[in-house]
Amino acid sequence: MSFQRQAPIFYAGDELHRVKQQRIQQALAASDFDAFLFFKAEAVRYATDFYVKGFRPFMEPEYLVLVAKDKPPAVGYVSGSDDLRIRFKSDIEDARRLPPVARWAETIGGMISDYSLANARIGTDLMPYMVYEGLKRQFPGLQIADAGKIWSTLTAIKHPAEIELIRNAVRIADIGAKAAMNAVRPGVSEHSVSAEAVYAMRRGGSEFEPFIPLVASGYNTSMFERVATEKIIQSGELVILDIGAVHRGYTGDLGRTVICGEPTPEQKAIYRATYQALAEAKKIIKPGVTCHQIDRRARDVIEDAGWGKYLYSGNTGHQLGYGLHGDPLVDRNVDFEVVENMVMCLEPRIVLPDRPDIGGAHLEDVVVVTKDGHEKINTTPFDERLLS
Repeated sequence: MSFQRQAPIFYAGDELHRVKQQRIQQALAASDFDAFLFFKAEAVRYATDFYVKGFRPFMEPEYLVLVAKDKPPAVGYVSGSDDLRIRFKSDIEDARRLPPVARWAETIGGMISDYSLANARIGTDLMPYMVYEGLKRQFPGLQIADAGKIWSTLTAIKHPAEIELIRNAVRIADIGAKAAMNAVRPGVSEHSVSAEAVYAMRRGGSEFEPFIPLVASGYNTSMFERVATEKIIQSGELVILDIGAVHRGYTGDLGRTVICGEPTPEQKAIYRATYQALAEAKKIIKPGVTCHQIDRRARDVIEDAGWGKYLYSGNTGHQLGYGLHGDPLVDRNVDFEVVENMVMCLEPRIVLPDRPDIGGAHLEDVVVVTKDGHEKINTTPFDERLLS
């Protein structure tokens, strides 16, 4: 009995597969590039729907995809375990095994020659510098430039089928967040709370976690520690939870802060300010408003509440979809105008590095931009003890 071709694992369906490939070709046609050469794992998966295994920390790049005008994607891959998966669980016609990354330019050079791109202009995302140097040596007439803005525009506005997949990813992240909230109690480690979230999400259908689940308690909240540690949660501590799930390639991401025990007046104050900043920022979301304006609204609320000194210095939010923390960011320096069918995470936070006895607060909601406003799609509750 011969082995039959199958759909890729965690496949989102033929229609969306065609839509994404059409979008890439349309973006290419509208640009001044002759081809795209992407290295980010989510870009490779977006272009091919092949289930890449590159979402692992501490690893070199493992995949690449070359998309030339009016041509199907060509893929490079590292692991021999992908030989049969590509053959039987994808529709990729041109797949080439990659040597160690220091010699990737050799294989990519073969692709460029085969697709007649020696004197072309190629847009890329995270090309390793050694690859860039190798390609320029082989092809002096080759132009390589950043395609990051094109990728952002390509992926920012979601197809209705993509929005449904994101809803499912957020639903699973809600399952994880609620499990984590229920696990918070004195004497339990941050790691243990994180494990409960991961277990619940995997049972709920998550492929993997798009980032290490954040469970920060006590003094770890005062610096917004981005991982779960071995620290034991104590009564009277704030606990920040930032939880994510992936469903058929699309990401869900949300955050909450809870109190272990009874809160102090200061802990209530920073929580309420963060809650109000999130609420007010959401109120102004609609097509035409800029990411800068949303960010500014959240910051104004926190500053007006007297906590401006402790405003988190990073962005107030990001897009959600394939991958994580997508552009355009909700940031003071981003004037991108919001468009219907964008999906955004808003996450204002206050951190008090000089007051670890108080800690920090972080709240994150997910919204879909609608024709005349927005729709919140996560359901994890806020901690009423901190709002009362």
